Amino acid sequence: MRGSVLVTALAIIGVLACQCCAGDDDEVFLFTSFEEPADAGLRFVWSRDGLEWSRVPGVFLKPWAGAGKLMRDPSLARGPDGVFHLVWTTAWRGDQGFGYAHSDDLVHWSPQRFVPVMEHEPTTVNVWAPEISYDAPRDRFLIVWASTIPGRFPDHLEPHHNNQRLYYTATRDFVEFTPAKLFCEPGFSVIDSVIVPTEEEGGPAYRLVVKDNTRKVLALRTAEGDSPTGPWRNFSEPLTGFKTEGPTVARVGDEWLLYFDAYGEKQYGALATTDFREFHAAKASFPKGHKHGTVLKVTQKELDYLLRVGGEQAPGIGQPFVSPLSEGEIAGRLAEIDRVAAAGPFQPDWESLRQFATPAWYADAKFGLFIHWGAYSVPAFGSEWYPRNMYVEGSKEYEHHLANYGPAAEFGYKDFIPQFKAEKFDPSAWAALFREAGVRYVVPVAEHHDGFPMFDSELTEWTAAKKGPRRDVLGDLAAACRDEGIVVGASSHRAENWWFFGPGRKFESDVQDSRNATLYGPAHDKRVAENQSEPPSKAFLDDWLLRSCEMVDKFQPRVVYFDWWICQPVFQPYLQRFAAYYYNSAAEAGYEPAINFKEWEGHSFPRGTGVLDVERGKFGATQPQLWQTCTSVSKNSWGYVADHEYKQSGEIIDDLIDVVSKNGVLLLNIGPKADGTIPEPEQQMLREIGGWLAVNGDAIYGTRPWKHFGEGPTREKAGSFTDGKRPEFTSQDLRFTARDGKVYGVALAWPEDGRLLIESFGTAAGEITSVRLLGFDDEVAWRQTESGLAVELPQVPPTDFAHAIEVIGLN
Repeated sequence: MRGSVLVTALAIIGVLACQCCAGDDDEVFLFTSFEEPADAGLRFVWSRDGLEWSRVPGVFLKPWAGAGKLMRDPSLARGPDGVFHLVWTTAWRGDQGFGYAHSDDLVHWSPQRFVPVMEHEPTTVNVWAPEISYDAPRDRFLIVWASTIPGRFPDHLEPHHNNQRLYYTATRDFVEFTPAKLFCEPGFSVIDSVIVPTEEEGGPAYRLVVKDNTRKVLALRTAEGDSPTGPWRNFSEPLTGFKTEGPTVARVGDEWLLYFDAYGEKQYGALATTDFREFHAAKASFPKGHKHGTVLKVTQKELDYLLRVGGEQAPGIGQPFVSPLSEGEIAGRLAEIDRVAAAGPFQPDWESLRQFATPAWYADAKFGLFIHWGAYSVPAFGSEWYPRNMYVEGSKEYEHHLANYGPAAEFGYKDFIPQFKAEKFDPSAWAALFREAGVRYVVPVAEHHDGFPMFDSELTEWTAAKKGPRRDVLGDLAAACRDEGIVVGASSHRAENWWFFGPGRKFESDVQDSRNATLYGPAHDKRVAENQSEPPSKAFLDDWLLRSCEMVDKFQPRVVYFDWWICQPVFQPYLQRFAAYYYNSAAEAGYEPAINFKEWEGHSFPRGTGVLDVERGKFGATQPQLWQTCTSVSKNSWGYVADHEYKQSGEIIDDLIDVVSKNGVLLLNIGPKADGTIPEPEQQMLREIGGWLAVNGDAIYGTRPWKHFGEGPTREKAGSFTDGKRPEFTSQDLRFTARDGKVYGVALAWPEDGRLLIESFGTAAGEITSVRLLGFDDEVAWRQTESGLAVELPQVPPTDFAHAIEVIGLN
């Protein structure tokens, strides 16, 4: 364990060293790498000048694709959309294709796929060293590799099963690939290619570097071409010494650096050139053990992230997951789930699940309430991640816990549960408050990362029904909300339990005690799970599916919200099974369901199979499908803490309006106290929002997007976790919605001069016949011109927050 701490410390030093001399957007060189054994996975080295290279600690993708399950020759390219695409050799012999995965951040990868590009040639011996490059003029990716097809070319002095030629395929989406074609025939055995766009004036537009794999040469040559697919001409004499391979090229200043693996000498080298005719040795240094991949540029910020993640990896700390059910009972329950999943209109595959249609109730609701409540509300410190962070040595939660409760070996998270009594919990009072707030649906957290369900689960003894409150909290709340006409959903954060208590396995704590494993779970390392070295086990995944379906069976939730970590590739078949079970169960019971999923740090459900949730963030424009943002009344926590940094009601109302105008819904979170009371500031906030909706609800509930979402000068950053980072809206910022032949223009601030101009409502948009200010009983003066709709507002605003104009007559 001290070794992992040292690696982390060195990685942090590396990050600090990088940051002290470079900005986030500055570019550095990143070199894909692998080390022996060849199934260890993807590694990186990096450099600022292209000459001095340092290792990025850690492994970033454990290989599973192909029969060989190796990762050699990893090649990486970034597309114009910023997505990284990786291909690699999966086996020495036998595999007739290569491995593929993609990532937005080089840490969280898609499910690995084996691409069988040579299966049409059944005698193909191998597919080696696939090299990927982006062909910008044709907006496609090229992948070139070496294969031997015995007897296809004269062997001369080459072994019959190692007479290589280069082949290629092209793709735009990595779903469809062009048929494999011969890439070049230089008349000799050849492997390891790299295409270099040089755009040389009056000369060839592309250079090709290859390894002449002839037994007597085994060195690099170059060629010229006018297209990235050739034909290739003018192959040079060997540039490097005997037994060199793995070329990759980077532009460094005015020169090209050609890197190569001098595997005969077990070291890396580099040549420099300005014209690919004359080369000279470049003094470069590489970490010991580095083997060939490709070089590309990334930002300093991206590198810092890799250094941090690699330094945090702690393999082997977890423990097995053991279910309280017998193997026979697990098998029986899973069989019933699969029967339902296969018997209804939905099947457990993505194509079938795209039949999903957004429920009308959801599209009409617009405003929901999220509730984070659990034993983490007892310490009321930091955030709802206190259960994890109290085991992270050096964190503020760790220090707080040590000072107030003692060592974690003596007082662990489990010891807060008896103090979580919920003695003042009144579900009817909660539901009445939610109705007053204008809430149309509610999503209580059924189980958070801490593995403590808030309902009477049959799958664990650690539940609110059996410990702590000793009541079915979710069941009682669901009944009260339905009595108030509020739609009920539920959220599951169970997937994160695989690693949530992992830090407690690194030092003396109660997480080390196997008697507590049924609460603390497998407690693996998050980073090692994410690089797919230690993914969730079948036993854990089976339990995840059982718990998810149990939630459906007990509460028939109209929406099931999943947190982000189901994006791990190993969950894919389980997500399909759950979705088919849930949607078929709902169809049989006669209600309209929906699944919330995220696209943060990976992808889980494809769009069109549920409702996308953007955590603490938004889209910048109207979306074709209904989406949701979840955010909290607090800037620093989802669960109750003693030192909340609360938002203002007007800020939340503005966000609600903005989200709705872009075809979204807002799920606003509150965090009750351990005794079951809702904090007074949060009650006040809900009542203020409800008061605004009572006046302006016609512009929100049941609406649909107009021609465009709004107008005004204020620009927001789109994406997850951009919450609270926008400037204040002005009176020129308006958002539009439509309903029943009426269009609403909502001003996000009151104009100081009392005059509101809505440019989008000019005569070109249609002839307006009626204008009304919601909440104002008298008529308002207005005038429509080509420049827009001008409205004279009263001296006193009808509400304290945003202000809705209703118009009739627009197209």
